[in-house]
Amino acid sequence: MVALATATATALLLTNSPYAWQSSSGTLSKIKVRADSATTVNDLEWRDYDRADGRAAYYHYRGGVAETDYIYLNKRILDSREHGTRDYRRATAAHELGHALGLCHKSGRVLSLMWTSVDPVITAPTDTDQANYRRLWG
Repeated sequence: MVALATATATALLLTNSPYAWQSSSGTLSKIKVRADSATTVNDLEWRDYDRADGRAAYYHYRGGVAETDYIYLNKRILDSREHGTRDYRRATAAHELGHALGLCHKSGRVLSLMWTSVDPVITAPTDTDQANYRRLWG
């Protein structure tokens, strides 16, 4: 289950991140998500926050049984003039969703959506990201 907490999170989710992963290639396999049971409930929620912490967003992995993971989107950055562009938002949301899918940061030696920097802005998974996705999910 993916829950949405606010309008900004909803807008980013619906217009950016999943479509970046879906449209990146028709060859990425779908992840099979098991239904919740009495002993397992693992969800992902998108939430906004507003802080001067220098981050556009971050992924909070909790990982325990019946735990919810979170992607937090910083309105202070993503609604700013400098970073409030469609491409910057798409790159940020798709990057954090990459973490939720199990991908880690990549060095600047390979072109990757999973760079810690967004300069230049990469709005969809690259060949490197897709290869790493396939290693994890088939």
